Amino acid sequence: MMGWFKKCIWTVLDAIKANDVRKKISLNGSHHRFCWFSAVTLSDNSGRQDVILGDHVWMFGHLASQNHGKIVFGDYSKIGGESTIHAVRSVTIGDYTAIGDHVFITDNNEHSINPEDRFIMRQKDEDHPYRLWRYSDSKPVSIGRNVWIGSHSRINKGVTIGDNSIVAAGAIVTKDVPSNAIAAGNPARIVKTFIDQSPRLIPD
Repeated sequence: MMGWFKKCIWTVLDAIKANDVRKKISLNGSHHRFCWFSAVTLSDNSGRQDVILGDHVWMFGHLASQNHGKIVFGDYSKIGGESTIHAVRSVTIGDYTAIGDHVFITDNNEHSINPEDRFIMRQKDEDHPYRLWRYSDSKPVSIGRNVWIGSHSRINKGVTIGDNSIVAAGAIVTKDVPSNAIAAGNPARIVKTFIDQSPRLIPD
């Protein structure tokens, strides 16, 4: 009885959060899924037009856009719980790509690397404009179609990940990953290629 009650409570909470999230993003298609942990943060002039979810997207993480940074999810893609995407330029996720739990993807450094800039920033309040991502180095992130991003991994600014590739759990990706490859480690390196030629395990 208690298990059924808890399930009902979470269903209601998920529906409340879904309504809140829908007001902050642009949706294409239908069958989008959200949960209580889904969140969207828009600041520094970003609006709902800057975060776009394709058809059948499961969005269980936190998406944050500043200064019109674009976050675009392709059809049937997914981001897991406790995962975060930060964009001040653009982060694009291809169709059928799955992002695991506790993943961090960012297209920027979130602060200047210049010591004098950081000295000035530390003296400002948390909501001061100098803390905005527009004052950091940034480069777009592009993740291809049918990519698998393992849990607890990180994708840094300027990275492109090719179609069908895998980022292993815990990997820190600082350089491009070609299509049909597996990247693992810190910093991530290519440990396997031509995975499209691996034996099929699931019948048609």
